[in-house]
Amino acid sequence: MCVTLLALLVTPGFAGDAKPPAPVVKQLPLDERIVYEIPISTDAPTTLMFPSAPSALEGANITKNPDAPAPVLMSHLPGRYYLSVRALKPDARATLNVILQNKTYIIRLAVTPHPYGSVTFYEDRLAGRSPALAKRVTPETLLALLDRAKSHRLIHEQYPEAVWQVEHRAPNETTQYRDFTATVEEVFRFDPEDTLVFKLKLENTGDNEVVYQPQSLAVRIGNRLYPASIADASGLIPPRAETTAYFAITGTPGGARANLSVKNSFNVIVPRVTRNAHLIAPR
Repeated sequence: MCVTLLALLVTPGFAGDAKPPAPVVKQLPLDERIVYEIPISTDAPTTLMFPSAPSALEGANITKNPDAPAPVLMSHLPGRYYLSVRALKPDARATLNVILQNKTYIIRLAVTPHPYGSVTFYEDRLAGRSPALAKRVTPETLLALLDRAKSHRLIHEQYPEAVWQVEHRAPNETTQYRDFTATVEEVFRFDPEDTLVFKLKLENTGDNEVVYQPQSLAVRIGNRLYPASIADASGLIPPRAETTAYFAITGTPGGARANLSVKNSFNVIVPRVTRNAHLIAPR
């Protein structure tokens, strides 16, 4: 078993200048009401880290013996806080029930093109409930997240180890309005705060300025609307010009965790201010 795992961790060099994709590192709150979907691969192990050693592991389509007929291989030693899994088949799927502190956590494993390299489960006694989320995400915290998103590129270049907990995607998805467009240039996910930060490019294609209300920015994901929890935007798009705006959404409108992925499709809502209305600037 040890030899097998060692072979998984040591991979040959890539030809030319090609680099392997960076592994995805996740942090998730422990919540027995959630069924966790964890993407894995046949090429490298995915390590699951828990705050304490599991008291029992029960699985389907998963084995500790590489010679046993099961699509997913698991490595775990009793008393250890972590375990590793790897797919043995390109279409492998498995379910693992982790018994931890007299609670059962259900983990579903499936092969995808973008597997997780590691997942750290952290304790949050009120995970998914509004008091914990509100306590964790204060206005000062949201301002700090906006600043982290704005400086992400610079920090990533100079201190890459400092951004490993931040998920990032550049979808360049555009929402078309009558005389302007709103493009999601970048989206960042800060998991402990359950917050997505959006960088927008607002382009006015008309001859008149567009006035909008920054604090009413929102995104539609599927059939659900998520209003801004904070915004940094001017509220004005000059004629034939582009401006940049940042805003964040946190949790669900009801105050619970949303656990939204940066891979979603985002439809940006930019509420215009009517001609006879006044722009309300935040104090």
